[in-house]
Amino acid sequence: MKQIYLITVMILFSLQARAQYFEQYFDGADTSDYNSVKVEIEPDSQNIWQIGPPQKTLFYSASTVPNAIITDTLNTYPTNDTSRFITKVAIWETWGIFALQWNQKIDMDAGLDGGMIEFSIDAGSTWENCINNPYVYNFYGFDPENIDTLPGGEFVFSGTDTTWRNIWLCFDYSWLWDFMGGDTVMFRYTFISDSVDNTRDGWMIDNLINQMTFAHTIATPELHAYLNVFPNPSNDIITVQLAKRNEYHIIENMELIDQTGKVVATWSHIPTKFWFDTRQFPGGMYLLKVKSNIKTETIPIVIAGK
Repeated sequence: MKQIYLITVMILFSLQARAQYFEQYFDGADTSDYNSVKVEIEPDSQNIWQIGPPQKTLFYSASTVPNAIITDTLNTYPTNDTSRFITKVAIWETWGIFALQWNQKIDMDAGLDGGMIEFSIDAGSTWENCINNPYVYNFYGFDPENIDTLPGGEFVFSGTDTTWRNIWLCFDYSWLWDFMGGDTVMFRYTFISDSVDNTRDGWMIDNLINQMTFAHTIATPELHAYLNVFPNPSNDIITVQLAKRNEYHIIENMELIDQTGKVVATWSHIPTKFWFDTRQFPGGMYLLKVKSNIKTETIPIVIAGK
């Protein structure tokens, strides 16, 4: 495995928002006006998200003092709660990787209470969960043991992790640009609790920033081929990844073709790193035809079946 190291470029963005609800809460030399993110705490008297110095049992200090955004700076979280805050980031670039980055700690009832992160590329008309989403380029930095599902099926952060985790949520700029034309991507952080009170501290976030990267931050295999499909054979998830290009780069169309020549599935306007679940298709040999804005390639794949 070849280690790819991060090169970051700070970008300046503007936000049009209701001033009474947006606050800049970061502190310390590790953030700046150029890549800091502002948050909108939904104007609800029951919203427990607060900005200030944490003063709780496990959450007693911000990552960079004095302030963090936290599910109540003083009290444990209440029962039957749903509280949200929103961030908005303008998209200016046509290629590279966009990253939303933050530090966090969590203390919640595992599998019963949780923190959900969603994104919207249509000004909040629809929202998609960021966890286990094929359109998300990379999402990492957390302990995988703290990813769970609530009784309603929502993917969330859950359980307890009192180590400051540096979280990266990454998207392909070309894909964002293709859908939004240089507009704005929104992120929504939702805390959800059930009817049982076990006096836990909740969710604490600090140093929320946006970054633009041309190289990426995690160890990535060197791709010798343009089209890479793995694992192959597969009995669940197949990842499709194109070699990077220093230009606008998107998969315009992708087709899964069975042995009779029938197109059994299609995807359009997807990122150059994408995955799909093979369990919906019968086992057997297939062709995967991938057409990007640069070239078209077809590769045989094997779906192992159930």
